[in-house]
Amino acid sequence: MKLNLLAGAALAAVFAASGVSAQETGWYGAVDLGYHWPQSVKTQSDQNAPDGASYHWAWKSEKDWTGFVRLGYQFNPHWRAEVEGGYRPGDLKSVHGPAQRQPVGLCTPGVTRTAAAPTCGSPDGSIEAWTLMANVIYDFAPGSWLNPFLGAGVGINRLDVKTLGQFSNVPGAINTTTNPAIQNLTVDDNDIAIAWQAIAGASIKATDKLKIDFTYRYITGADHAWQSVGSAAALQPGAFEGQYKDQSVTVGLRYSFASPPPPPPQYEAREFIVYFPFDQSVLTTEAQSVVTEAAKYSNDGHATKIVVVGHTDTSGSPKYNAKLSERRAKAVADALVSQGVPAAVLGVDWKGESAPAVATGDGVKEPLNRRSTISINF
Repeated sequence: MKLNLLAGAALAAVFAASGVSAQETGWYGAVDLGYHWPQSVKTQSDQNAPDGASYHWAWKSEKDWTGFVRLGYQFNPHWRAEVEGGYRPGDLKSVHGPAQRQPVGLCTPGVTRTAAAPTCGSPDGSIEAWTLMANVIYDFAPGSWLNPFLGAGVGINRLDVKTLGQFSNVPGAINTTTNPAIQNLTVDDNDIAIAWQAIAGASIKATDKLKIDFTYRYITGADHAWQSVGSAAALQPGAFEGQYKDQSVTVGLRYSFASPPPPPPQYEAREFIVYFPFDQSVLTTEAQSVVTEAAKYSNDGHATKIVVVGHTDTSGSPKYNAKLSERRAKAVADALVSQGVPAAVLGVDWKGESAPAVATGDGVKEPLNRRSTISINF
């Protein structure tokens, strides 16, 4: 039931984004399922055993499946942060301490040991960890099909401990009211403590909107404590305290909620025209604005060839107009270079009055002919 609820909630969040393409920044949702192996929780009790020292027991639970749901935000191609909810179940495998101490640990509840049957098996119960973590993750190769990542997280861990077991190796246990042959210990408690984890893994880009995450997690944190109750007055360990540690590997699906990025701009051959006042080669404010626009277009698109050609109208002599068109062309070329256009891609030419934009008779002051053209090619 817990697995179904966890997976159902995660898939509902994930597939809400199934129609949206991924981009370098924005929200994402994810679900992970896998396998975990908890370490023994090494504890110490706050009450003493009959030998006058506290109980030092290790609580070992079985390896089991594990699941996580995540909601995160990609700040840039490398950095992202997320909130992660996790569940790590595990049936109790053993509870035991040093062999020289009595009682040694817990075994199957309600079993009377005899000379013919000196052992009593494992205790009943489980240790379950519910975590809520805030993670920060660094992606090493976000543009590649295989992207390694490292991360760290901090949050809280709620540990649910349920146990029913019989004290094992109880010295002098006989079937009396004060010292019954069967002496059980019960735990039904939970505790929340600060937790932190290390994260490592890699993701595979399946589609523009989907990534497959392979993740390793190691989690630990502050000590947890849980209360126990013994069935016999002589054996009351009280509260046990110890540190939870766990490792896990998962496979996950991660979808982006963000809108698709805009397509990259397309750069095609283009011509800009810079106009001049009568008999001048100095750039006006309007002319400088056109040059700035042309320089930006060229630099953004990495133009491979730019040709600047100067022109004049038909007023004045052809010889004078040739010189004037040269000055106009060079003025525009110098302005382009000053704004970062590489001189190596620039070509400069001048036509005088020989190539008018508007055909006129000789001696006509036509504003559209007093110009320099900037032809940009890629």
